[in-house]
Amino acid sequence: MKSSNYETIELQGNPASRVNEDDAFQQHGRLSCLFETSPKVKMSQRKKSKIIGSSKNNAFEDSRVTRLYFERYRVLELGRMWTICASIVLMVLEYEVSFAYQLTDTYEEEIKTLLYLILVLTIISIIMTFMAYLAELEFKKRSLTVPKASNIFQTNLIFLVLIETVILLPCPTPYTIGYKVSFLQRYSDQSRFYFVNEILTFVMLFRSLLVLNIAFKFQSFYSNRVNRLCGIYSVEFGPHFIFKVAIRQNPYSTLCGLFCIGIFLFSYQLEISERALLRTTTEIDHYNINNSLWVCMITIFTVGYGDLYPTTELGRLSMTLGLFYGVALTSLFTAILYADLQPFVSELRSITLLDKACIKTEIRQVAERILLNFYKLNSYLKKYKLKINVNDPATLNRISSIQNYLQEGQQLKRYEQLNQNRNYRSIDTEDFIAMADRYFKDMNDRIQDFRRMLKQMKNQQLTINDRDTPQVRSVQKNCHTVTAASYDVKSKDDHYFDQLIDSQSEHSELMQFNDDE
Repeated sequence: MKSSNYETIELQGNPASRVNEDDAFQQHGRLSCLFETSPKVKMSQRKKSKIIGSSKNNAFEDSRVTRLYFERYRVLELGRMWTICASIVLMVLEYEVSFAYQLTDTYEEEIKTLLYLILVLTIISIIMTFMAYLAELEFKKRSLTVPKASNIFQTNLIFLVLIETVILLPCPTPYTIGYKVSFLQRYSDQSRFYFVNEILTFVMLFRSLLVLNIAFKFQSFYSNRVNRLCGIYSVEFGPHFIFKVAIRQNPYSTLCGLFCIGIFLFSYQLEISERALLRTTTEIDHYNINNSLWVCMITIFTVGYGDLYPTTELGRLSMTLGLFYGVALTSLFTAILYADLQPFVSELRSITLLDKACIKTEIRQVAERILLNFYKLNSYLKKYKLKINVNDPATLNRISSIQNYLQEGQQLKRYEQLNQNRNYRSIDTEDFIAMADRYFKDMNDRIQDFRRMLKQMKNQQLTINDRDTPQVRSVQKNCHTVTAASYDVKSKDDHYFDQLIDSQSEHSELMQFNDDE
């Protein structure tokens, strides 16, 4: 039984133990394989860093990509500017030829050719305008200025596109040759007319403003780096910002450019408007553009002599626009000139130091005058052998005035000493100069009073000498010494100077003046 049971147990238990061993071996293999592959799985499942993988995930701006898109945008703008300039030149040439030969059929084919060229250039300009603004939109997407899913209709670029398209659309065409618009001449009621192409040429001249707008985009400070800085400080990067920077960096050259554009635009518009009154051979042969230039110039500068003036409706419209343009330009010139005449910080410091030197000179002059008057008074008393009567009210008044002047001198000296140790940056220069002016104005008035008092003293002493009596000779001989410290007079600016003692300047040597030996 034992053997059979033993064999039974052995026969029944060995397969079970072997199964357990196989399971344990398989589990051990699985665990070892899991431990060996777990770092790789963790590394593969770990999220990549946003900083390291930013260029792939577009979490940050790639300056190389934005620069590429920005240069593409500038190339399109450059091509658009030259296209518009070429259309304006052809437009001027076509108008001059058509006006000179309007009574004959000379150069009719050449005029049509120019009109076709102008029409083609206009279409190209409109297409390039859309392409340029799409390139600008793509540049703003790459620079993370606008969301990547936005289109041109969801940004403010659509308004600029519409404005420039409206300006670019009107142009003289070969299909409108010969069409006229009649009107009555002012003051004479004569029947006059415009050609439709002349009116379209009048409107087409506003393209010169687009040339000015594009020219600002080729300044040295118009770049993708400046766009990035504007994004940091939440500033809109566009023509308005570029115009402000151009006014600050190159004010006079910018004003010259604006003036030249305005003279060309409004004087030629006035020329087109007033030439409708010249339809005879004699008038055409003896006409020049000097009158239009003169009227436009005096209108832009808001002078308006009135010797020449437009008589047509289009001419008056042109000069009205020129007047608003001139007012803005003149105001801008005044603001620039005023800003240039404002002193810099270093110049303000130099002016303040110069004022301090003038104050010191004034203190010396006042001291010299006081000493000179004392010397003259003492000499006068010694000459006539007179004594000061302390009980005399006039004498007391003189002594009080002298004490006041001595006190003023001490205050000026104190003011000059505090000026050496003050904090230069904590004092408003204009208040400082105004206070000094007020101080010395009061001092000059007091010195004038002192001179009148001395003159009165002289007259009184002459009167005393004329009325010499024993009572006058018996005046007490004891002299009283008068000091300035015995009469305390406070000025209204003492509180201001007391506050300056607490402020210590870091650059006190800038305000230091050494007394002459």
